[in-house]
Amino acid sequence: MGMKKKWLAILGLSLGASGALASGGGNAPAEGVNYIAISPPLIVNYGGPGKVRYIKAELSLRAENAADATEVMHHLPLIRDRLVSILSAQTEEVISTAEGKEYLRVYALAEINKALLKVEGHDHHAEDHDADADHGKDHAKDKGKKHADADDKHAGKSAAGEPEHGEVVLPSAADVIPVKGPASDLFFNNFVVQK
Repeated sequence: MGMKKKWLAILGLSLGASGALASGGGNAPAEGVNYIAISPPLIVNYGGPGKVRYIKAELSLRAENAADATEVMHHLPLIRDRLVSILSAQTEEVISTAEGKEYLRVYALAEINKALLKVEGHDHHAEDHDADADHGKDHAKDKGKKHADADDKHAGKSAAGEPEHGEVVLPSAADVIPVKGPASDLFFNNFVVQK
C-alpha cells in the first residue's frame, strides 16, 4: 500500500509539471490574436448633473499578436482610466441608440490607442496614415453636395448645416479617425444602463 501511494504521488507530480511546461508556466499571451478582458467590469456615473445614472460595461480588447497583447495587458490601468473618463462623459442620447454605442466603441478604441502610443513614446499622428484613415478622409472629401444634403436632412439639420428645431445631432462612428495601435478592436461584451 505504501508503494501505491508513492507511485500516485510521482504520477501526480509529473502530470502537474508537464501541464505547467505546456502552458509556458505563466500568463504570457499566445502568439496570434489575443482577446484581453477588462476586468472587473466598469461601473461609472454618466449624464452630468441631475438624476444619478450608471453604466456597467464589460469590455474586451483584441490584439493581433503576442507583443501587442503584452503591451495592452501591461497598460490596463491606463486603459481603464481612459475608459472611465470616456464612459462618464457620455450623454443619454449617445448611449441609448445602436449608432451611438457604435460611435462610443470606435471612439474609445481610438482614444485607447492614442494613450498607449503616447505612453510608449510614439506619435499617433504618424500612425494615422494607414489605409483605413486615408479611406475615411477620402470618403469625407468625395461626398458630393447631394450626399451632404441628404445626410443633413437625415441628421435633422437644415440646408445651412444647423440642427433643426433644437434637435440633438449625434456623433457618428464615421466621424472618428481610426488610430492604429496595439489594440485592434474593442468589444462591448455587456453594456447595461441604469437610468
